[in-house]
Amino acid sequence: MQTDFQLGDWLVRPRRDCIERGGSIVHVTPKAMAVLEQLASAAGGVVSRENLFDTVWPGSAVTDDALTQCIVELRKALGDSAREPQFIETIPKVGFRLVTPVVLLDAGADPMHQPHGDSAADRPIVRPIFLVVFVVFLCFVLIRFLPFSGESPNPVESEVPKSLAVLPFVDISEHQDQGWYAYGLTEELTNRLAQLGGLQVAGRTSAYRFKDRNEDIRDIGEALGVTYVLEGSVRRDEETLRITAQLIEAANGFHVWSRHYDRPRADIFRVHQEIAEAVATALSVRLGVGELGATPGGTDNVEAYELVMQARDYYREATPESMLRAIECVKWALELDPEFAYGWYSLAGLYVNTNAIRHNMDDTDWMALAEEAAKRAWSIDPETPNLRHLHVTILYSNWRWSEIEQFMDSGAGLENCSDIILISSWADFLIQVGRFREAQRFLERIRQISPRAQAASRILAAIYSSQGRTEDAIAEAERSFQMDGFKEWNVENGLLVAQSVDDKELLLTWLERAETFMPRNREFIQAMTATLGDRDAALAYMHATFDETEDHDHLIPQWAAWYGDHELALAAMHRQPEPRFFWSYEKAETRRLPGFKDLLHKVGMEEYFREYGWNDFCRPLGENDFECE
Repeated sequence: MQTDFQLGDWLVRPRRDCIERGGSIVHVTPKAMAVLEQLASAAGGVVSRENLFDTVWPGSAVTDDALTQCIVELRKALGDSAREPQFIETIPKVGFRLVTPVVLLDAGADPMHQPHGDSAADRPIVRPIFLVVFVVFLCFVLIRFLPFSGESPNPVESEVPKSLAVLPFVDISEHQDQGWYAYGLTEELTNRLAQLGGLQVAGRTSAYRFKDRNEDIRDIGEALGVTYVLEGSVRRDEETLRITAQLIEAANGFHVWSRHYDRPRADIFRVHQEIAEAVATALSVRLGVGELGATPGGTDNVEAYELVMQARDYYREATPESMLRAIECVKWALELDPEFAYGWYSLAGLYVNTNAIRHNMDDTDWMALAEEAAKRAWSIDPETPNLRHLHVTILYSNWRWSEIEQFMDSGAGLENCSDIILISSWADFLIQVGRFREAQRFLERIRQISPRAQAASRILAAIYSSQGRTEDAIAEAERSFQMDGFKEWNVENGLLVAQSVDDKELLLTWLERAETFMPRNREFIQAMTATLGDRDAALAYMHATFDETEDHDHLIPQWAAWYGDHELALAAMHRQPEPRFFWSYEKAETRRLPGFKDLLHKVGMEEYFREYGWNDFCRPLGENDFECE
C-alpha cells in the first residue's frame, strides 16, 4: 500500500512506520505497520489471521503470538481497547477488521509533502540541512547499538536463510538452585526472537534436548538445522542479575556477538529486550516485539513475573506435590498483580493438568477452578497467548465436543497456520473423538514447523500403532520419551505402543520406565511386570484391583483388552472415561460390545457424531443405531 491515509483523527504514514495526531508522533514496528496496512486495504472488511500470516510473514514459520503482539502494539499506539474497540475489532475465530473508515491521501494533500521549491536558490539550503540531519542520525545509530561491554553485534551479511536455536541457559548460581530462572529466561528469549521477521527459531523443546550436554556447537547446529545458536548463563541473587549471552555461527563455532549484563533484578524485562535487539542487529533482521509488560496479558511486576517462571519449573516435574507448589506460586503472583492475565491463564492451565495428575486424590473440582481462572484471564485480556488452546482443553475435558467444533470453526485455516499450540489443540481434539486420519495430517504439519515437538511424536506414535506401522510407532514413542516434558504421558503412550508389538523385551523396557515415571501406579506396573505373559494371574490381579479402588481405572482398559478380557476393559472405561484411549488397536473387540455404545452416549459423542459426522471407527445404522469396531 505505502500510501498515507487518515484513520479517524490519526494520520498513518506507512513509509515512516509512524502515526501522527495533534503534533504528536508515535512510531510502530514495521510488522505492526504492515498489519495495519492490510486491515486498511480491506476497507472495513474482515482480514483473516491466515491472510495476515501470508502477507506480513510470507514464507516464515511464526506463531499466532507474533500477530497478537502486532495487534496489541497497534491498539496501544492508537489508544484503542480490545473490549470496546474504536479502531481494531477482533472477530473471534476469524481475524480482525478496522471499524473506523479509512481515507487515502494524495501526497500533495498533506502539507508535509508540499515541495520546498525547485529553484537554484533553494537547493544549496536543502542539501546542507540534509547532510546535518544524516550525520546526527548516524551518530544516534552508532550510540544506540554500541554495547557498553562485550563485543559489538556486527551485522551478518548472508543469502542463507537465517535460523536460530536458543540453547538452555546455564544456572551458575552458587547453590545451583536457579534452574527455574534459567529455564524461564530461555523460554522468554525463544518467544521474543520468534517475533523477528526473516528469522526462523527452533522450538523450545527441540533445543532443550541439549540441556546439560557438552556438545560441539557445530554438531548442535546440524542436529537442529539452524545457522546460529544463542547460549548463555545466568546468576541471580536477592538484588542483582548477571547474565552472559553469546551468539555463535553454527557452521564454524565462531562468536558473532557476546555481552555481559550486570543489572538490578528489576531490569530483567529490559535485559530480555536488549538481547533480542542485539541478536536482531547482528543478524540484520528487524525486531517486532515490545516490552514484556506490553505483551498481551503481561505484567510489569518483577516479583509476580518471577513467581510464574518458578511455577513453570514445578509444573515440569509433573508430580502431585509439584503441581500444588506450582499453583501456590501463581496464586502468590496474582496477589501481587490481580490484573496479570497471563498469570490467570497459567493458573487455569495448572488446574487442568493437576486434574489429570491428582485425579481421585482429593475432592477438589480442578476443572471448575480451571474454567473460572480462564474466564478471568479472558475478561482481562482476550489476546493473552495460548488462551484459545486452553479454552479448547477445558471444553474437551468436559466432553463439550460440538462447542469445540464451533469454536475452532472445524479446523478451518489451520493447514496454513504456523501456531503449533493451536494446531495441537485441534489435533488433540481429533484424537479424542477418534478422527485419526485427519489428526495425522495436522500432526505432520506440526512436525514440519517444529521437528522436535514432543506432543506430535507422542500422538503420532499412537496413530501409527493403530495403522499397523510398527517401526514408525516405536520410533515416535522413543522420540517423545527422549524429549523434555511430561515423562508420565510419554511412558503411558509408550506402553500402549509396546503392547501392539510382539516384542517382550520392548514391553519390559517400557514397564521399567513406567516404574520410575508413573509413581502413582507403581504397584499396578510392578504387578503387570511380574505377571507378564501369565494371562490368568494378570487378569486375577486386575479384577481384584478394580473391585478395591478406582486408582488404576485409566490403565486397566488397555491391559485387560490386551489380555482379551473386554468386559473388564469396558467396565473400567465406564467408571473413568478417557476418550483418547477409546480407540487403541487392542480395544477393537471392546468397541463391538453393546455397552460401548452406551459409553459413547454417556460422554456425548453419539450426539456429536450425528451432528458433525462419524469418526474412523464408528458408522451409523439407520437413524437410531450405530456400530463401532
